[in-house]
Amino acid sequence: METFSINREIISENRIEELEEKIDRIIEGYKIVKEENEALKARLQSIEANDKSAQTKMAEIVSERELLLEKVMKILEKVERVEI
Repeated sequence: METFSINREIISENRIEELEEKIDRIIEGYKIVKEENEALKARLQSIEANDKSAQTKMAEIVSERELLLEKVMKILEKVERVEI
């Protein structure tokens, strides 16, 4: 007999409503987390794109610097060869 009363409690209207409310809160929480995740993914992609752009610019600067140093070294070599 006691088992039957426990089952009635589980299936009671209030208990079902409580479960529905909990499920609704879980679903709402999931939606919020999913939206935040999508926003963070988009932000990460933007940051990665900016990082690639910065790396490309840095590589260009390093290349230009090396070229400039080569030119300066050639000028210095020419100056050293000139007899005064």
